[in-house]
Parts: sequence; C-alpha cells; structure tokens
Amino acid sequence: MRTLYYTSRTVTAHELHRHGSVWSVVPRDRLAGAALALAREIAAKDGYLIRLAKSAINGIDPVDVRRSYRFEQGFTFEANLSGVADRVRDTFGTDKERQA
Repeated sequence: MRTLYYTSRTVTAHELHRHGSVWSVVPRDRLAGAALALAREIAAKDGYLIRLAKSAINGIDPVDVRRSYRFEQGFTFEANLSGVADRVRDTFGTDKERQA
C-alpha cells in the first residue's frame, strides 16, 4: 500500500486480490449482488460484536504490533465480559469450520 501511495502507481483488482486487499473480484454485472451478499453475511452477525471488531481494527492499524495486540485484546476482553462472545461464538466461521 505504501508503495502505491508514495509512487502513485496503479494496480488491478486482481493484483489487489492476490495480495489480500480485495475480498473478491467479480464481473461488473455481478458486483451489486456480490456486495449485497457480503453485506447480508456481516449484517447477520451480532451488531455489538461487529462494532467492537471495527473499533479494534481501526485502533490497531496505525500503531506497532505489540501495542496493537494489547489494544485488540482489550476488545476481546470486553466481548467476553459482556457475554456477547459466548452468545455468538458458534455463528462465526463456515459450516465446515464449525463441524470440525
């Protein structure tokens, strides 16, 4: 990302997908459907926990790894204390992951 930012280079969606920056690359005519499917999947999760996760991600990005880890763990601790982690634990992951 920094290389692109500093050099003003551009890359394709496929290149970004290869690096993990883009979730999925679909034809333009399937874009709205793919975006809505992902939005529905996220919306089906517990809203409180999603807000905690968003705050954790937003907070860890600009700092070093050790501080980021401690910061994120605060949200994990809050999710456990509030009981939301126990309530939603089995709703995350794929069916295959939950069966393992």
